[in-house]
Amino acid sequence: MSPSRALALTLLFWLLLLQWNHVDGQAYDAVTSWRSLLQVNSSADAEAFFDGVESSVKSLTEFVLLNYKNGQGLWENGTCSTSCTIFPCRTEALDEKNGQCLQLPANSTALSDQSCTLSNGKVTGCSKARFSTESYVRLPGKPTDLDPGQISPDQQLTICSTKYLDQQIFPTIYENTTGPFDRLAWSMFGASNGVFRIYPGLERNPTLCQQSYDPRKRPWYRAITGVSKQVVILLDGGGLMANGISTTGPETLFEASTTIVSEFLDTLNEDDTVSVYKFGGTDLVLADQSKIRMPEPSDDKAVTNTFAPLRAAMENMSDSITFDAPEANLTAALENLLSLDGGGFDTSNAQILKVILIFTGGKLAEFEGTSISVSSNSPIARALTSLSVRPFIYQWKSSDSTDTDLQSVACSLNASYDVIPRSLGDPLSALQSFYSYVAKIRHLSNQEKPLWIHSYGPFTGVGDGHLVAISYPVFDGDVLLGVAGIDVLQNLPEPWKSVINDRTDDEIVQIPGPPLNCTASLRPAYVPVSGLGNSNGGLCPDGALDPKGYDKRTCCDPQCIFSSSNSGTKFPAGAIAGIAAGSCLLLVFLFCLVYFRKVILEFFRSCKQFGQRVFLLFMQCIKRKKTRTTANGSGVQKQNTNGTSEGNGDVFSNFFF
Repeated sequence: MSPSRALALTLLFWLLLLQWNHVDGQAYDAVTSWRSLLQVNSSADAEAFFDGVESSVKSLTEFVLLNYKNGQGLWENGTCSTSCTIFPCRTEALDEKNGQCLQLPANSTALSDQSCTLSNGKVTGCSKARFSTESYVRLPGKPTDLDPGQISPDQQLTICSTKYLDQQIFPTIYENTTGPFDRLAWSMFGASNGVFRIYPGLERNPTLCQQSYDPRKRPWYRAITGVSKQVVILLDGGGLMANGISTTGPETLFEASTTIVSEFLDTLNEDDTVSVYKFGGTDLVLADQSKIRMPEPSDDKAVTNTFAPLRAAMENMSDSITFDAPEANLTAALENLLSLDGGGFDTSNAQILKVILIFTGGKLAEFEGTSISVSSNSPIARALTSLSVRPFIYQWKSSDSTDTDLQSVACSLNASYDVIPRSLGDPLSALQSFYSYVAKIRHLSNQEKPLWIHSYGPFTGVGDGHLVAISYPVFDGDVLLGVAGIDVLQNLPEPWKSVINDRTDDEIVQIPGPPLNCTASLRPAYVPVSGLGNSNGGLCPDGALDPKGYDKRTCCDPQCIFSSSNSGTKFPAGAIAGIAAGSCLLLVFLFCLVYFRKVILEFFRSCKQFGQRVFLLFMQCIKRKKTRTTANGSGVQKQNTNGTSEGNGDVFSNFFF
């Protein structure tokens, strides 16, 4: 064996040895990805692997749909009342039975309150974290503002039914190590009502629990509704809208409508435009500038600055809504809108979807006590049809029998009609019919294939900004239930990286969209059920954890050193340095043992000869002493039979070789 080959084998052995870690009884083979890359390194292999990932996300959607259809049964048989899901900002500490120490997809300083300091002084994020063997759930809004009692029945049904994904498919997806990954990063589902479930579960950093999270505003979800559109919003400014949305809160119907609009703005795609008007008796008042264009959604600051004037203008409008205001006139509002250039739309591109969202309390001046003046043959209906405008009418639920029959109005305008419940807790849930419509358009334009989303920064901070999501919508017929997704790491060697780049196609499409059906509901049909499924809203009880113990609970990397007040297992710096020095010496010894084996063997043979000669010298000295004693000190040197002298000088001259 050549010296270079011996050196290579020695180094490989040592590297493999160092890459095997054992933490808290959980062994993690860090060379899995090396082995996979050696076994699978062609474009065809990469294509086959990612075909399998696409099949996995489709299977995930199938289980979501199955559980949705079984949701009412789970509620009625008591399953929902006996099960709960962990909420990451209020979870009990993980123990050995439901926690596992696993490698993170990438280091993340966002994981810890304190960054991990290694023995060499380098500051980094934890490379290992304690994940739960169960999925976790997030809900829209700030976790610190969460009131389990306000979780709606349909959200509780979603929390309950999707929990079974832990048994059905989540672990199977996560344990896929056949490709270039140690594991696929995350698998998840975001429901159209805002419930978000992710596997594996990871406790949220308490300092980040002030941040709200809504899956419908994230890139992997928003791409499913990625249709280029112009949106005009009409807000009923009549006196009825000054009524409170409930008997317990101060918010009026108009304020609740502007809240829905404000949340809606955050779900727009780049270059979408929006205009907001308030309509009264005969007037149509523009809230801000005529059209506001959505900037790049990932630029949070730009989005905030772009829509800040519009949000302020809507707030000012709310102050002007009074009980004595005249009833609004929708016919006049539409006539005023259509009298504008292009009907308030940019008609230079016929392929862009044009949408009108109408929010009303239901009492409209032109319809009260008279026959409906809007018909499919009216100038308004013909103008909307010629412009390919798709109207959506949203009416706040009311028990007043004198309310206008707006569903008939919707049918005459080829519009969608939906009722908003007064008990609405999640604003975006009011627009589920709209999102179902645009998601179906996008899905059909992509030949019903999964969407590969460009690299984006994960909300968890894990992945170092190099995550690519594979997203697939979950439909019950034409109704969007939500979006399933799988995250993978993008920073891969070839040919894996090229295969991912070739598949990534989340461009916003331009399609005018088909006419709407006024009688078809496009919102999930959650069957009303009596009583709460779980007194805590489907969530596990609050563990009231000490925020200072977050690092100890979550970071299980033995290389990390935290302060004594916020630490996990700590390795003294001197011990780590000693281990490192000893390892280096051992590596040098192994290298020398292989490379200088001939010299070493010769050295040991020489040592053996040396020992033999020392022993011979010792025996000769003893024999000489006896001879001198016998000769009574005569001083005569005795000759050996071979003629050599036994004098001192002769002994040492014969020793050296």
